[in-house]
Formats: sequence, structure tokens, C-alpha cells
Amino acid sequence: MQDGRQTDIDKFQSFWAEFQKRLQNVTLLATVLLTTNVAFLAIQSVDQEGLAYLPQKCSYISIMANLGSIVGGFALRMPRVLRGSTVFHLDTIALILGFPSTLFLYGIFFFFFALIFHIGDSGAGLWLYWTFAGSGIFWSVYAGLYLVITESLEKRLYPSSPGDEEASGGQRTLWGLSAVLLHHG
Repeated sequence: MQDGRQTDIDKFQSFWAEFQKRLQNVTLLATVLLTTNVAFLAIQSVDQEGLAYLPQKCSYISIMANLGSIVGGFALRMPRVLRGSTVFHLDTIALILGFPSTLFLYGIFFFFFALIFHIGDSGAGLWLYWTFAGSGIFWSVYAGLYLVITESLEKRLYPSSPGDEEASGGQRTLWGLSAVLLHHG
């Protein structure tokens, strides 16, 4: 206990179990994307002398982001104790816990850019280029709509007023449903 604050061990264990599952999934996906990047660089038209080819640069950036995601995921496997409970400490730990997922997303973006630039430069056809660009726009809109139509688990677990919890009682979040059930049970 520090500064009059205390950690609820049951909530922390529930959070940590869910976080570990998510971290394992992100690490696995980053490993798959890393392998895909290496295979992409093995294509003879992509792997040119030096780093003058833009898709090659994007693929290398994606590799570095995925390696960072994997290393960050391995570093976060063991729970550690915070040395302080100030706002700075809590904001820092929130950034650190989200870092592997963020790097994985950057890896996806740069790999997608490498594909788009390579297809555009290789003369594979304008229709193929616009198909990839259009699918990127579609998936961005899809992800944006998902964020708009769902609510955060934090809002669900910690409503700002007692009426908010009762008002959202019939709604379900797509992730963290088990934590919500544990919280209300």
C-alpha cells in the first residue's frame, strides 16, 4: 500500500490473465507477419541491391516493428510491482503494456504499404493496385466502425455514475465479456 491506495488482487489477477492471453495472440501474429515479411523480401524483384527500393524499405521497417512487438511481448510476460503510484507511473505503465500491440499494428501498416508500392511499381496492372488500395480503405473503415459501435470495457466496469451501469445492462462488449460477468457476479 502506498499513498493510501491499495490493489484489488482479484481484479488484478483477472486483468492479468486476460492481458496474457491477448499478449500471446499478438506475439503469435507478429511472428507470422515477421515470417511473411521475410518471404516477401525473398522475392527477386523486391530484394534489390541496397535500400533504394521503397517496398523493400517498408518491409524492413515492418520487420523491425514486428521484432519490437515480439521482444516487448516476451518482456511483459512476468508481472512486476510498480515502484510508485503517481499519474506519471500509471500513464507510463499503460504505454508500456500497449506497446507490443501498437508495434504489431505499425508492422501491418508498413507491410501493407510495401505490397501496395511493389504492385504499383511492378506493372502488375492498375486493377490490382486499386484492389489492394481499396481493400486497405475498406478495412480501415471496418475497424473504425467497430470502434464506433462498441464500447470500452473500462467504461463498462467503471461507469461514471450509478445510472450508467443500469442503463447499459442489456449491452454486451465483444471482448472482455468474461471480465464483465466476473465483475457483476
